[in-house]
Amino acid sequence: GREQFHGLGSMYCRGAAAVILTYDVNSLQSLTELEERFLALTDSASADCIFAIVGNKVDLTDDCALPPDENRPEKSVASCSSKVRKQVRAEDAIALYKKILKYKMLDEKDVPAAEKMCFETSAKTGYKVDYLFETVFEMVVPIIARQKAEGPPQTVDITDYKPAKRTKSGCCA
Repeated sequence: GREQFHGLGSMYCRGAAAVILTYDVNSLQSLTELEERFLALTDSASADCIFAIVGNKVDLTDDCALPPDENRPEKSVASCSSKVRKQVRAEDAIALYKKILKYKMLDEKDVPAAEKMCFETSAKTGYKVDYLFETVFEMVVPIIARQKAEGPPQTVDITDYKPAKRTKSGCCA
């Protein structure tokens, strides 16, 4: 059913100052699909768009691999056995980020480092979600301020609409 909405994606990315591409850390297929299906959607984003690659669902992975977090109570080693091993490593996300830069023909020295723009989160528990959005927000605000200072937005004000005057047709008047 996702195919029917795929064509709408570029409309939502048009002029975007930031794009957050999310995959499931427990599914290598989700990272592959992210690249195959959604990379082209970024074509309509602004030229200085910030890209973040986000691995989600770390709450389902082996907790032994997660660093301690004040938002997550420590769990015993026994609970680690019920979790799954991550299929997507941080290096895979960094490689995708670098592919995006290459695809967008951006120089790595002109954009944030891959290590800073690849995150692992849990939407369910909130693990590092705030950190993700705070990081992206800090980078996007100066871009938006610069765009506003450069000139008028690339939008049309429909409140200034004036209907065209009707003229009589030559053959049917």
